[in-house]
Amino acid sequence: MVIDMNLSIVPIYLAVVFLFCFLLVRRASKNEFIEKAVERKILLLLLAFIVWSVSIALLALGDQHISLMAKIPLLWQAFVPVVIWITALILSAELRSGLLKIATHTPAHWFVLIQSLRLGAIGGVVKGLNGEIASGYIFWIGIPDFLFGLSALFIGLLMMNRKIKARLLLVWHLIGFSLIFFPTFVIMSYWMNEPGFVFIFEYPMILAPGMLVPLLISLNLLHAWGLFQNERQSQLQSLQT
Repeated sequence: MVIDMNLSIVPIYLAVVFLFCFLLVRRASKNEFIEKAVERKILLLLLAFIVWSVSIALLALGDQHISLMAKIPLLWQAFVPVVIWITALILSAELRSGLLKIATHTPAHWFVLIQSLRLGAIGGVVKGLNGEIASGYIFWIGIPDFLFGLSALFIGLLMMNRKIKARLLLVWHLIGFSLIFFPTFVIMSYWMNEPGFVFIFEYPMILAPGMLVPLLISLNLLHAWGLFQNERQSQLQSLQT
């Protein structure tokens, strides 16, 4: 996801996604879909993400990410939040159950509309066209990401008046995950050797791969998981009857 519209938009987008996640947890707790103990665990996970976001921002302000490029030739910042939540899910069955309940009890259009933030990718594309960013990443990733954000806005608004098939939504979420994950990480060595790619390690852009994008594609996967479980439960119930 390429966002570079101005100096402050990435932190603002990240704050919006954190607020969205907090509201999902509070709503689930208030409606007693999850217990208070589970709520605390999920909020602790969000706190770890916030601490990580502050850490990478401070490193970027000191140009530490750029200086580490020669020593660690990977986009390692994006893996840290993923490792945090995977570890938490493995270690806590309560956390897994709580997140699944949030995924299945939250209005589906909420998960769709939050992905419309990916419309912000157009900022990087415009800067690329103006010659302000020399990396081809903003075109190969940014344009499909912008189109996905556009589809999120269209589908989310459509869902307020009519129902969209769960299988279609599931596939849509997996596409949203794949549009960023595979073009970025399968050919990461190519991007890391591209001179213009250094832009992604500067502040505030580092917050996108370091936290914002992992959060958004994790929400893709979370809702896809919830949709899959709902479909599976429906099939089991129909077989029993």
